[in-house]
Amino acid sequence: MRRRPVLSLAATIVCVGLALLVASCGGNDDDEGSGTPVSFSQVVSVFQSNGCQGCHPGVNSSLDLQDAKAYDDLVGIKALEDPDLYRVVAGDPENSFLYLKVGGAPVIADIPAVGSRMPPGAPPISAEDMKIIHDWIAQGAKQEDGTTGGPEVTTPGTPPPSVEGTASSSEQKGNGTITGTVIDQARKPIGGAFVTLLLQGSTLQGGEEHYRVAVTDSTGKYTLADAPEGRFLLKAYAPRSIYVSRIVALDEGETEAVNFGLPTRIVPNPTISKPAVSGKSLSMTVAGSNLDGNYTLAVNPKAGITVELHNADNAPGRWSATSPSALPGPWVFLGVDEQCNVSDFLTVEG
Repeated sequence: MRRRPVLSLAATIVCVGLALLVASCGGNDDDEGSGTPVSFSQVVSVFQSNGCQGCHPGVNSSLDLQDAKAYDDLVGIKALEDPDLYRVVAGDPENSFLYLKVGGAPVIADIPAVGSRMPPGAPPISAEDMKIIHDWIAQGAKQEDGTTGGPEVTTPGTPPPSVEGTASSSEQKGNGTITGTVIDQARKPIGGAFVTLLLQGSTLQGGEEHYRVAVTDSTGKYTLADAPEGRFLLKAYAPRSIYVSRIVALDEGETEAVNFGLPTRIVPNPTISKPAVSGKSLSMTVAGSNLDGNYTLAVNPKAGITVELHNADNAPGRWSATSPSALPGPWVFLGVDEQCNVSDFLTVEG
């Protein structure tokens, strides 16, 4: 079976951050960069000038890009959000998530193959800064003493190809299958996490909408059966985490594995309370800032459906939605902000 692309997509800001990045020592002999040596201090300057250090670790602590910590957190270190990849592969920028994440990967609507381009909500980094990162990795990802540190990476993995040209799915169901695992920042399995399926379209609020859900078991494993043909989004959520996204493209009847790692949220935002279910009416109180109307959800695990709750102008207060039908519980409610922070999960049993 031909391997189809699986891409990470962060909804906005630093959710997925640079923390997915890829590993060290196993590079591509054909890609040596320019002849001018590039120091790691130059790479750190790129992080400083593009605001990366403000979010790592201040918002997403799974990757620390501060001056004294960045090298040890990048070179030869496995990624979290995509646990199958590494952060920097010495000698191989094309397999290094750091390079891909800042725009070195094929793009769809400014989204690299490995997820939302960094820095988020800002213009792409300059060609000069891209070259600094590329050449530093290609020259061996050396630290200031001229040696390459970090664990050796013998099998760095293959970044997913672009799905550009693959049509968006228009159906909620098909005969494909998505399987995988969800782990936390300590790389332990998360039971009871949600992996949701979203379709995209110009008529949908925010260009996308949740429809279906799979729930992880005690070992962190999930299966989303009857997946549609074409391109669609997956998003993984767990309580007090930073959610993570992928773009998936399936052929008819294809099976694909998609694994997620969810960073622990640092910012205690948003909070939710008083969830309620009355017939088809769903509601809860949401408090906090920068609330996100596309990802504030009520989930019915038994029915396998996800419903988006809304409030005018995404303001704090009472958020509500109407379920497609009156369903028995449990219903699980969660709130999300525009930095991809997830609230607690609150359950209504009835």
